[in-house]
Amino acid sequence: MRPHQGLLGRRLLAALIDFFLVPTAAMMIMLVTGVMEGPEAYANGVPWLRILLLGVAGYVLTNGWLLWRRGQTVGKWLLDIKIVQMDDPDARPPLWKLVGVRALFFGFPHAALIGSWYLVLLDVLPIFWSSRRCLHDVAAGTQVVRRG
Repeated sequence: MRPHQGLLGRRLLAALIDFFLVPTAAMMIMLVTGVMEGPEAYANGVPWLRILLLGVAGYVLTNGWLLWRRGQTVGKWLLDIKIVQMDDPDARPPLWKLVGVRALFFGFPHAALIGSWYLVLLDVLPIFWSSRRCLHDVAAGTQVVRRG
């Protein structure tokens, strides 16, 4: 078996799981805190910074513990894959890399819903190279591998 065989499908399914879980957590944060509930939150246009912060908070709330302890999101945990350092496949990347670098790209699929589909392509197309690494993997110096 080649090292990356079967990884593409697992990554896609894991991404779909996370695609729905993270915004759900962000919406729960929004409802609990009251941030962005009323029309006054949008009075001066779309509050992109607030939306970004809610997304990051939802990402950390949903995946923080798993990322910190195992190098996995919920989707990756369910599909038995994990994120490791590119230069040391036995090492978990530091949390700042997982949240601060990789997570910057996770808004791209949601941006595609409002017409920024090219951001998804920019991030995802490199996965078809022999290394099977998305742009967010390259930027963070990480790779996704099967557990065990």
